[in-house]
Amino acid sequence: MNKYIIKCDYSIKEIMYSKIDNTLIVKVPFLCNDNLNYGIQHVVSKLRCNSIFPSEIGFDILSLATIVYMADTRISREIHGQDSWTREIELEIPVWNLTKWTENALLINKMLRFLTGDIWNVTFVKREWVFCDNKNKRVLNNQYDKISLFSGGMDSLISTINLLTEGNNMLLIGHAGEGLTKKAQTNILAMLKEAYPDLEQELIDLWLSFRDNYIPEGGNDSNTRSRSFLFIALGIFVITGTANIKQLLVPENGFIALNVPLEVTRVGSFSTRTTHPFYLELWNKLLSGLGLDINVYNPYWNKTKGEMAAECYNKDVLFDTMKVSFSCSSPGKARWKGKSPQHCGYCVPCLIRRAAMYKAFGNDGTLYTELSIKKILRNNDSGIGIQLRSFMYAISKVKANPSVAKLYIHKPGPLKHDDKYLNELAEIYKRGLLEIDSFVSAMEKKEDND
Repeated sequence: MNKYIIKCDYSIKEIMYSKIDNTLIVKVPFLCNDNLNYGIQHVVSKLRCNSIFPSEIGFDILSLATIVYMADTRISREIHGQDSWTREIELEIPVWNLTKWTENALLINKMLRFLTGDIWNVTFVKREWVFCDNKNKRVLNNQYDKISLFSGGMDSLISTINLLTEGNNMLLIGHAGEGLTKKAQTNILAMLKEAYPDLEQELIDLWLSFRDNYIPEGGNDSNTRSRSFLFIALGIFVITGTANIKQLLVPENGFIALNVPLEVTRVGSFSTRTTHPFYLELWNKLLSGLGLDINVYNPYWNKTKGEMAAECYNKDVLFDTMKVSFSCSSPGKARWKGKSPQHCGYCVPCLIRRAAMYKAFGNDGTLYTELSIKKILRNNDSGIGIQLRSFMYAISKVKANPSVAKLYIHKPGPLKHDDKYLNELAEIYKRGLLEIDSFVSAMEKKEDND
């Protein structure tokens, strides 16, 4: 087990490191021949072609997120975690405004600890390398009305359809960590451009890439909890280069945003917090602390996925395009049945997706590796039935005593002390579970009759 100190460096060409006892000090290069590494230069060039010129502080946010994501994905929890989960990671990031960033260092540590479950210590040094090209006066882009994260999943699809139906020109922010996500984003965008030909729909996506075992002795880690930190940072980076936009939309249904653990044993490593209200609140606190008049907002914090689908402004477009969207956490398991990667049908995102489509349409055109609810419930092989049985356990608890929802919503993280707000969140949690329950009951009945 090693402790890591990772330093972002603009003067070196190759990764450098030294080791003192169990501490590895790693310098990672951010430039190569005056071009930014890790896929960032491609994004910057695309933005500049669209008259979007992010600020120095916008670049600082993206560079911090890049190193965070690098550390998260290239330092193995199994090898370097104190309990096979919690890692100890220090980062040194060059920034333009050293004072502002230093003032917010503790807040950033808190954000990252909440998001990933690791112990982070982020420090800052003065960045001498200049990001902004100020040789010519720049006219910032104001042709877009809204900027939203665009994951390739169903929630961001619904949100984008709603915004397009309202007549908004859209700038969409994506991060594709693997091919299926990229394919979903590309296919959805092509169909939306056909459905809304008179509106702008531009995708700015960052394919952040690090080779395997990039950090010395680090290994690799697949628990990419920091993905949302990178995702949001990219959106903020882009917004700082526009003339008129001050809000980044983070569309996620309230049930999964809360992500209440389904069982007592599923707290911690099993409870992701990528769009949790407390986490987004910390983002807004950070942006304010950095002097930015920008906020992050989830417009669907009080909706279930099924409610989002049922209330979509153009359900015909949704039903057509959702077939190419992607939600599954375990697509590779299809290979067990000799099929190409696709939705498994039994992971948490798949089950919530299936329940939502049942609520909104009564049917679902998505291809699933396993359709039968009864088979999923009975199956103990490779954890196929675990997620659904956990759902049924949580459903039984809430049905037996609905008031426990007010207690359970606090398990993933802190929430602001507002009775009306907390009651709304408790109701979202209950409605989300009952949405699953209705779907399961209907499918079981259908299977009995077939």
